[in-house]
Amino acid sequence: MHELVQQGLAYLKVASRYKWWGVALAWIVCLAGWAFVSQMPDQYKAEAKVYVDTRSILRPLLHGLTIQPDVDGQVRLMTRLLFTRPNLEKIARMTDLDLTAKDEEAMEAIVNRLKGSLAIASARRSNIFTISAEDSDPQLAKRLVQAMLTVFVEEALGEARRDSDTAQRFLDQQIREYERRLQVAEKAIEDFKRKNYGLLPGQGGDLYTELKDMQAKLEDAKLALQEAIDRRDEIARQLEDEEPMMDEFGYQAMGPYEARIRQLEARVDELLLKYTEKHPEVVTLKRTIAQLRQRQEQMLAEGTEEEAPSFLEGEGNGTLNPIFQQMKIALSEAEANVASLQARVKNYEKRIQKIQEQMDARLRVETELKNLNRDYGTIRKNFEALLARREQARLSESVEQNTDTVKFRIVDPPQVPSKPSAPNRILLSAGVLGAGFVAGLGLTILLALLRPTFVTIQQLREAVGLPVLGSISMNWVDRVKRQKWREFVQFCGACAGLLLIFAGLIIMEIKGINLYSINI
Repeated sequence: MHELVQQGLAYLKVASRYKWWGVALAWIVCLAGWAFVSQMPDQYKAEAKVYVDTRSILRPLLHGLTIQPDVDGQVRLMTRLLFTRPNLEKIARMTDLDLTAKDEEAMEAIVNRLKGSLAIASARRSNIFTISAEDSDPQLAKRLVQAMLTVFVEEALGEARRDSDTAQRFLDQQIREYERRLQVAEKAIEDFKRKNYGLLPGQGGDLYTELKDMQAKLEDAKLALQEAIDRRDEIARQLEDEEPMMDEFGYQAMGPYEARIRQLEARVDELLLKYTEKHPEVVTLKRTIAQLRQRQEQMLAEGTEEEAPSFLEGEGNGTLNPIFQQMKIALSEAEANVASLQARVKNYEKRIQKIQEQMDARLRVETELKNLNRDYGTIRKNFEALLARREQARLSESVEQNTDTVKFRIVDPPQVPSKPSAPNRILLSAGVLGAGFVAGLGLTILLALLRPTFVTIQQLREAVGLPVLGSISMNWVDRVKRQKWREFVQFCGACAGLLLIFAGLIIMEIKGINLYSINI
């Protein structure tokens, strides 16, 4: 660290040989810079503060009835859109700046100038906006702020109204479209119901219950049919073991009246299978049986035998077997019952098949109807929602037209600035002074590097690579010392001259005197 300090001091010692070059350059830089700063035109800044009140007493009262726009967002968006070309051209026309524009390039230059000179800023937590404009003409700066304030208020209010009009036009268009789609959906449902009448839900009864009952009846019918078939087969088997005819001996043993009575009783039993006891033929046969039994008792009481009447005689050599006849009748009835049950089973099967076909068709119809109703419900729901939104939009527009949803209050109106806001000549002059000293010091160091000089034994030893036997110090005489002292005083005077000129410029700036205002 000590070596670096020693080396730095050595360079400064070498650079001091070229101090007058540095002083000259510092004077040139400072005088040129101060002249340029003094000739810079004054810029006047006009400002206006406006408070945007977005609170309204109607907002909580109309909550849910109207669409609450994001007024704060719209206002803050307008602060960004305020510097678009149409708005800047409008400001130029309001301040008569467009009169100086002879062609499109001139107008483009005016727009770019306004874009750089106009500004709007807002506080973070409050709706206070500061609108400012800078120009060399204080009156023009005020007019620019006033025009910008007017455009800001008009655009903020007009944007809300344009949004409301655009929303209503969009809602009207969508309502017409959904109304058309709703009519098409209603017509499709109407045609579908007319085409599938009888298969719609709620028509034709409950097919599931009917199918379940029919299947139960089919099972009962199949069980009854199987029982009837088994009974028929059993009767047929017993009938094969029974003889259809009985010999005459059997009837003689029983007697002619007894055989006839049994035949008539068998006939009565056969009739009772079909009819009741009050049937005329049954009544007649019972009366005949009673008469035959009465004659048989009389013959037994008299102890005489008579030949069998002709109506008691059988044909041929034998007589019909009544048991065979009864079993044959039972077999016929069993076969008839089997045929009846078979027809019933087929009827139930056909009806079940028909119900299943109806169920398939009904399921298909129900699915298609659900799809139509779902589409219709969606369209109708959106249609009703659009109607409600349109009413809200109309009510919101009425509220905006009849009330002030946004209030602009000018907190600080624009004023003609009396003092220039720019340039800051004190700061610029100080910067020029510092730049002059830096430039002078840099020139002396540069010359010292270009024309190096050995000031220490170490530098010489490192440069030549040879041993240095010793050094001889300079013993300045009085005349040289006085000369060096005068040079030092002159150097300090040159530097002090720059400081004095800088101080004079500062005093003139504080008192409001500058070369630019004098030239004007």
